[in-house]
Amino acid sequence: MKNFLTIKEAVHQYSIGKNTFYDAIHNGELKAYKPNKRDYLLKVTEIEAWIESKIYGKDKLCINTTE
Repeated sequence: MKNFLTIKEAVHQYSIGKNTFYDAIHNGELKAYKPNKRDYLLKVTEIEAWIESKIYGKDKLCINTTE
């Protein structure tokens, strides 16, 4: 398994929309790396930790456990 994924690969791997990833990056919820100053790379362990921080509770609210 790869340690880093592009946004496109992450969208395919996790079935999450690309705008959701871009929003998370711009909101500081998810780190992105740009080694070639063009493509965003996301660390797989950080993507998974970010996903796990989003809990859908019985009140139908998304609870952010990182705050």
